Amino acid sequence: MNKVGEIIKYNEITKNKISFDPNEVLKILRSNFSIFYSWGSTNFVVDDTKNTKMLRFKVNGMKHKGFVYIFLNGADLFDVYFTDKKDVITKIVSDLYFDQLVEVIDEYVEKQSYYRF
Repeated sequence: MNKVGEIIKYNEITKNKISFDPNEVLKILRSNFSIFYSWGSTNFVVDDTKNTKMLRFKVNGMKHKGFVYIFLNGADLFDVYFTDKKDVITKIVSDLYFDQLVEVIDEYVEKQSYYRF
């Protein structure tokens, strides 16, 4: 049931999530322009424009190539699922505050140990 190593079932995940505005999440992600675009982010998808419970985008970073799924859980915190190109879950990070999203995603997708910031 949506664990690392399994194919993501986002319809199952969204049953326990709450709606959010994907444009607000994109503003948060784009708040650090250079980091966000270093991920090679493309193909942005939402599940339903009236009741959005999922934002997905493709990344082509140095450490992770695949998809990033963002959900908002019942505690008003974000859950982020990283999948490979075949939608197999490679990492799950739960209960993130909005100001942690960029840093946590960058840590898994792009950031190298020799970066100085």
